[in-house]
Amino acid sequence: MQREQLKQRIFSESPKFISYLKELISENRFDDGEALEISLLVIKNGPESLSDKQWCVFLESGILRDKYVDKCERCSEHIPWSNMYSAIFINKDYLCANCNYFENKVTFHN
Repeated sequence: MQREQLKQRIFSESPKFISYLKELISENRFDDGEALEISLLVIKNGPESLSDKQWCVFLESGILRDKYVDKCERCSEHIPWSNMYSAIFINKDYLCANCNYFENKVTFHN
C-alpha cells in the first residue's frame, strides 16, 4: 500500500487506529524511539497534528516496519485495525478474522 493511502486510512479510521497504536505501545512493539514518541503524539493530539517529516518517520520507522499488513492474504480485504495485532503478532498469518476462523475450522476438522 502506498504511504499516502495508508495515511488516508489512518485519518478516516482514526479512533480505531489509535486503539491499535495503544495496543502496540502496551505490548512494547516499537523499537524506534522517535516512532514511539510520534505514536504518543498521535494518541494525544490525533493524526492530523503531525508534520510531513513526522509522518515520514512514523510510517517508515514505525507502522510500516512489521506493524501493518495492507490486505488479508486469503480474501484480499482490508484487515480491520481491531484485528491487525492478532493477524501480525498473535496468529502470524496475516489473515482477517473471518479467514482466520475459516482456516482454523478447516484445520481442526480435517
